[in-house]
Amino acid sequence: MIVPLHSGYAESKTAPYASSLKSLINHLLWHPLSETMRCSDSSVKNEISADIFIVSDENKISPVIQELLSTIIRNSRKGRIHIRADRFRDIIILEIEDQSNYNGYALDYSIRSIEPLARSVGGTISIKGQQQLETTISFSFPDRPEIIGYNC
Repeated sequence: MIVPLHSGYAESKTAPYASSLKSLINHLLWHPLSETMRCSDSSVKNEISADIFIVSDENKISPVIQELLSTIIRNSRKGRIHIRADRFRDIIILEIEDQSNYNGYALDYSIRSIEPLARSVGGTISIKGQQQLETTISFSFPDRPEIIGYNC
């Protein structure tokens, strides 16, 4: 879902359009990741608020998110995966939580291979609880129009 932004959004000038993060996640889960989802015995809940929008170029951010989701779903066994997000000024933090982590070391190793892709868009990935039943992977990235070349 693409919506026009109101002036003053995030207390700065912004790109003329933004995409819903919730819609992006839903699209990734049911289109590029549909085969991974079909083969998985895990459930995925998108709990992202409908009012969180991405101002940056979605085409740069979505490959990172797709790789994260794919890796987490592939490494999950009967997982209960919850996806949440928060915005802090011009930073978005996406959290993906697997509530029944069975092999945190393999997941941690796989997630670390995505870090260069995340860094290429100015983002960072962190993982918490890889040795516990509940593991949370966070992807934080800047969400500013200058990332996509808007000079407003």
